[in-house]
Amino acid sequence: MKVHVKHSLKTDVAAAFKLCTEQKSQEAIYAKLGGSDVKIKREGRAPNVKLRISRKEPANPPAVIRRLVPSVNEVSHTEDWAADGDGHSAAIVVEIKGVPVKIVGTKSVQPEKGGCSVEWQFDVTSGIPLLGGIIAAFAGGETEQKLEREFKILKSMT
Repeated sequence: MKVHVKHSLKTDVAAAFKLCTEQKSQEAIYAKLGGSDVKIKREGRAPNVKLRISRKEPANPPAVIRRLVPSVNEVSHTEDWAADGDGHSAAIVVEIKGVPVKIVGTKSVQPEKGGCSVEWQFDVTSGIPLLGGIIAAFAGGETEQKLEREFKILKSMT
């Protein structure tokens, strides 16, 4: 399943990049996103920043995949940021412990008229026969909802 979310912010690329990569900004964002036991580790200096974020998140999977997707998941992801033209982009890999799904993609912050854009693109797949499509669709839908919430939080912080 492909997930694509793109929105505009009325702030410049540098300010948006800080929101997306600074420790205190990330802590504020994840406090508002929900979940528990959030741990954020930041390494490097702009524009080359690496974030490692882990947390526990609730899930409400459809009955058919409840055996494979628990109601609380240990989620971790990495974001490897680098300069990308006049903006910045990150390669992102998400792991959900014990759930047979692969989530990889990118997040980018690019200039546009009146501010900048924030764009996420992910491929969500599962190799489980028969149920893989349902698992990927569920994880993709959850990812898209989380990205929309993250954007609203970013927008409120600018």
